[in-house]
Parts: sequence; structure tokens; C-alpha cells
Amino acid sequence: MKKSILFFALIILNGFSYAQTINVSLSVPATPFQDADVGAMAFGDIDNDGDQDLIITGKGGPIKTTLYMNDGTGNFTVATGTPFVNVFGGTVGFADVNNDNFIDLLITGSTSAPMRTANLYLNNGNGTFSIAATPFTPSYEGDFAFEDIDNDNDVDLILTGYNASDLGFTKLYLNNGTGVFSEVTSTPFEQLKASSVAFIDIENDGDKDIILSGTNNSTINSTKLYVNNGNGVFTLNTASSFTSIANGDIAIADSDNDGDMDILITGSSLPNYITKLYTNNGTGTFSEVVGTPFIGTFSGATEFADFDNDGDKDILLMGAGAVFNGIAARAVIYQNQGNNTFTFSNELIATYLASIAIADIDGDTDLDFIFGGTHSSQGLSTPKLYINNLNSPLDIIDNNNEISLSCFPNPSKDVVHFRIANKIEKITLFNLLGQEVLSKLVDSSEFLIDISNLLNGTYIAKLENNGQTQTIKLLKF
Repeated sequence: MKKSILFFALIILNGFSYAQTINVSLSVPATPFQDADVGAMAFGDIDNDGDQDLIITGKGGPIKTTLYMNDGTGNFTVATGTPFVNVFGGTVGFADVNNDNFIDLLITGSTSAPMRTANLYLNNGNGTFSIAATPFTPSYEGDFAFEDIDNDNDVDLILTGYNASDLGFTKLYLNNGTGVFSEVTSTPFEQLKASSVAFIDIENDGDKDIILSGTNNSTINSTKLYVNNGNGVFTLNTASSFTSIANGDIAIADSDNDGDMDILITGSSLPNYITKLYTNNGTGTFSEVVGTPFIGTFSGATEFADFDNDGDKDILLMGAGAVFNGIAARAVIYQNQGNNTFTFSNELIATYLASIAIADIDGDTDLDFIFGGTHSSQGLSTPKLYINNLNSPLDIIDNNNEISLSCFPNPSKDVVHFRIANKIEKITLFNLLGQEVLSKLVDSSEFLIDISNLLNGTYIAKLENNGQTQTIKLLKF
């Protein structure tokens, strides 16, 4: 779980579409972030106050793990008294593992000892954490992802990397619903290190499949797709082939807006470094998109995100191997022009040994981002925070009767009443990490949705009708 993102829809007001170019600028935070070389980072609202806080691991100076609290405007301060082990070379990720409506935290990596770790920290309900006992194998230079694999309404875990004996491993753990995990002892997964993993529903059947990449214990690179039978039992999928990589990253999104999930893979495929986009034909079979402009990288990171709020997913990509101006590393944004046509948009500070986190940190309804690693300039290990300067038309939408769209009460504790001039076919809610949290077929111009089961915070409601989309910001308290 190397990153987190938010989807924002194309805004259509009174029949006119608003698409804006990507305009980001480097920001110097008032509170300096810790060095994050060979580290990881993730955004999450740990105290349910509606803004995105930040966890960072890594080194450059001392090996550290630091939690930063957001004041709601993108200003961060260091949280004190945290129980986190200081690590590098691992992964971080938030998930509500015990279904108490507060997000918990998993951190993997190596300490200065060195010792490999995989520590689960439970949220106490006020944004403080306590370490929990787990069966997780300690991991270094690996990856993990949370997802409900068996449709029992709790998040399970897949974990990969180097273990304490320097062997690669891939393990699946089932959650009993209270945050207590047990290992699934029989799985078909290849044992991998220098690895990446992602969940993806390849055939839109409602259960989560898995794509894995890395180096196996015979030092052979691998990228394989495993299909879920709906009960958390996986089988190797041989219908599609992907370039085998290690020291890379995998990103998942519907890149061509055709209703199914596509795959972006970047990493080392010796003697080359690759970045390849694979599109889904709708039934879980993938084909490589040829002629893409993407640089090939390794020891980096990549993510899909809609930086210009035009309804399609752009790509943030960085890593070593791609030479530019004499530097053998890059950090680039490619703008999606639609139909999987991407063009170069932004050259950022070159970075490798990288990690990325993406979220709306300042509440202006566009996506900002931070990345860490080894940089080419401006602090060799200092994380780079970029603020999105998009003047979002979402601000016009919120509670503006001139466009005949209203929702009330807003903020709300439970039921929200929507009223709009035109009939709406469907409403979907996303949280500020880009996760879909609610979807409902409507077929009406006036309707109710119940948000009582959602965590307190800010959500984006996407309303769809006849190919047109409007969005509005909701607050749950």
C-alpha cells in the first residue's frame, strides 16, 4: 500500500464542461518533514476531523517514522508520543482493521539494528495508536495491500518482501472482523522480494483479484495475476501476460473510462527499465497499449490521479534509469487526454528510491501530492510537497442554487436529501483517499442517501445522468 489517491469527476455545469491544465507548484512547509530516502508515506484522516494527516518513514539522516497532523489547510505539525518503530525500506498503509470507524496503521521495514518488522498499530479512537500483536512476517523491500478478499465485510491483508532470512515471501492473512489476523497456509502465490502488489477486480464480478511482481528466490523476475473465486481462494490467471519486473510499482485505475480496471507497471526488466500500460477488455483479459510516451524507471513509484479534474486519470511517475539533463532519474506527470492518450505535462524534481502519497490536503477539492526518496536537488532526502493550483469549479457547485442542485442538511449525521433539476441515474460517494464508499442507483430528481455508517469527514458525491456528471462536497459529522 504505497500510496493513496482521490478520484474527482469531470464537472459539467449547465451543459458546459470545465477541463483545466495541470498546474502544480513546489511548497516549503512551515514544519520540515523528516528525510524519506528509501522510505514510504501515506495520507489518512486518523482523528476523523475531515482532513488528511500524513505518516512518513525513511532515512537520509537518522532512520525515523513520523506522524504529521494536518490543521485542515495543509499545515502539518509533528504528533508527539507516538509508539511507531523507526524504519526504512518498507511500506505504510492505513485501514480500519477492527471496524470501529477509526483507521489503523501497518508499517513494515528495517530498523537501524537492523531488524525486519511488520507492526500493526490500532487507533485508540482519538488519533493515538497502540501496537497490536500480529502473526505478520517481518518485511523489508516488499509491499502490502488491504482488501476484503472473502466478502465478509472486513479487510484482509497480502504481504510480500524479504523476510529475516533474506528470502522472498508472499503471505495472505484473513481478518476475523476484530483486527485479529490468521495466515492462509495454502496459496498459489509466488514467493517474492523487491516486490509490488495490488488488488484489482479484473472482471467486475465484485471480488478482488491480485497482481504481484518481484524477484523470486531463484532470482527470476515475475509479474503474475491471480483470480479470486469470491471466497478468497485464488488461482493463477494465464489468459494475459505481463512484463516480468522487480524493484517496481503497480498502479490500478480505469485509465480509458470504459468501466473496467486497467494496469500500469513500472520497474526493472533487465537489461531494460519499463513502464507499460495494459488495458482490460472488460472480461479480465489485458493487452499492452503500444506507443505510450512513458519513461522506463525502476526503484521508483507511480500512481494514477485526476490532477486536472477532467474526469480521467493522469499519471505521476518517477524513478531511476531515465536520463534527463545528465541525471539518471526522473519525476514526471503525464496528462490523460482521453482514450488512453497521454501527453507530457510536468517535469518535477528527479527522484528515485521513491514513494508517493496523493490527497487533497488543503480542502480546495483538487489533488496535491508529496513524494520522498533520493532527489537531484533541493535537499537530497527531503520530501517534496506539491500544491495543486487548479481553480476548481467544485467550489461553485457547493450549495449553489443557481445550478439547481442542492443537498441538505450538509453537514449531516445520517440522511442527506438531494434535489436537482434533472433526473439523476446514479450517485457515488468517494472519501478523500479516493476510495468508493457508497454507490446507489437513483433514477429520480429528488432522493435520499443514508451516510450514517460512514466515518466522520469530507466526501465527494458524484451524480451521473445521461453521460453528464456533477459533483458536490458532503460533510459527515
